[in-house]
Amino acid sequence: MEEVRQPTDYTVISLSDRAPPSDDQRRGQRHMTVLQAGKIVTADKQELCLIRNISARGMMAEIFSDFETGDKIGIEFKAGTETRGTIRWVEDGRAGIEFQWPIDVHHVLAPHGASLAPRSPRLSIDGTAMITVYETRFALPVVDISQGGLKIEHRGRLETGDEVIVSIEGLPVRRATVRWSDSETAGIGFTRVMPLDRIAYWAARQRPAAMADEGAQLSRSA
Repeated sequence: MEEVRQPTDYTVISLSDRAPPSDDQRRGQRHMTVLQAGKIVTADKQELCLIRNISARGMMAEIFSDFETGDKIGIEFKAGTETRGTIRWVEDGRAGIEFQWPIDVHHVLAPHGASLAPRSPRLSIDGTAMITVYETRFALPVVDISQGGLKIEHRGRLETGDEVIVSIEGLPVRRATVRWSDSETAGIGFTRVMPLDRIAYWAARQRPAAMADEGAQLSRSA
């Protein structure tokens, strides 16, 4: 079985106006720490990452699949804001990314002073989840997934408030609650958040759903 790396507990927010170096030298720099996940999007794939160090000009991220120096990428932060950048180096499961434009770090991590916990980045996945509700099991298509839950096509089988069990091959079984539903789709929140490294490795090895919108925009901007 492939060994799963344990990610760092924190993201270092550097107050420097430079992109983080590969050796992560912070001597003499002012910084603070939070926990921050992100999403990296290329023309043909998307994956979760753990942001290890971030500044106005770039970030160092723990990555879970292969990237190359010079790759043009889109980055979505946990607070929902987005930017673009270029991978400048890759080393030992980490990547250094230079942003296309400088960012306001505090705005990116907590826009408008939001007090509510920001939504985790979501990955569009072409897969199936086994949903157990009232001792009945359904195999339902997954629209997208995050550490905190998933969106599925429920085909009229679920209602808001339903307590369910979610089973997806390769991921831990989770108890969950249907947070909302409409005629076609439903949002399900896990009782316990999925570990970032576990879901990131799993997602990196799945077949992504159509990337026409994000991928095409990224290709045009390259």
